[in-house]
Amino acid sequence: MVAPSLLKKLAGRRQEAIGLDIGSGSIKMADVVLRGGKPFLKRMAIVDVPEHAIEEETIADETLMADVLRRMTAKNGFAGCQFAAALGGRSLFIREVVFPRMPEQEMRQAIHWDLEQYVPYSPDQLYFDFWVVGPGATEVEIRVLLVAAPKDVVDTLFGVMTKAGLQLASIDIEPLAIQRTLPDTADCMLIDSGAGASQVTLFQKHSPVFTRNIPIGGNEGMELGQAVMAGEIDRIVGELAGEVRRTLEYYQVQNQNVSISTVFITGGGAKIENLSAKLATILELPVILHDPLCGMESANSFNKQYLHCVGPQMAVAVGLALRGVEE
Repeated sequence: MVAPSLLKKLAGRRQEAIGLDIGSGSIKMADVVLRGGKPFLKRMAIVDVPEHAIEEETIADETLMADVLRRMTAKNGFAGCQFAAALGGRSLFIREVVFPRMPEQEMRQAIHWDLEQYVPYSPDQLYFDFWVVGPGATEVEIRVLLVAAPKDVVDTLFGVMTKAGLQLASIDIEPLAIQRTLPDTADCMLIDSGAGASQVTLFQKHSPVFTRNIPIGGNEGMELGQAVMAGEIDRIVGELAGEVRRTLEYYQVQNQNVSISTVFITGGGAKIENLSAKLATILELPVILHDPLCGMESANSFNKQYLHCVGPQMAVAVGLALRGVEE
């Protein structure tokens, strides 16, 4: 059982920690500090996920994953550090819901009883948290951001890190981690394209209001190779764009006033050639390939071309590290 204190509210105390992103294709670590009031990339590391360590976006072999993490931290000088990890993918559920104004404890109980309306799990199978993000349509209503994840997913993450000897300072959610690395945009869409899937998150007034996992990731495009006709890449991009458009339309049916000014795409899968331009044409929205390391100062030991190449993959890890150094 994971310690309840690990599921901290994001408005709570910040603590400097190494950002740890365990993806289905690779594991990323980032150490970001402040220098002259600006973020500075001190250290980072990327390693491939061993075969069978992760299956269907969940950790399948805890012992193997713990061994990889242990060796990775020792090799890159992260041993003994505090870590911030994140939940994402299909194991993460985010919804903005409206509730009557009430005391926090009463709201927690009310949300517990209503969870099955928003998440396809029994409340007893979930860890959940919530944040008041603003007033509702009337004086007696408030908008609440609900975040939930299956207990077995969270407990497995905690267990793997314990086996690896890593100190877990906090658990965050991937969309909010990436948001810390984005330009200040109130209403936008974020596409985090991983190896096996893409997570789409809608932000309204700086708050994530809806997320959906699409089973189309970078591996599908990368594995085609240069010898495959460009039409196959176009097909994959078209399928992804279609699912993204349906996600937005689904949310707009329920929320008439939703607006999206910009689409940001990041993650390892975002590096498919001309993906941003093709998505922009299909979605009829500006699409920006987001590199969290662009413009960030870093240690002289880093090769700038390498940082440019891996930048989109580092968005979650860098965002987690930024949580501890925000002013």
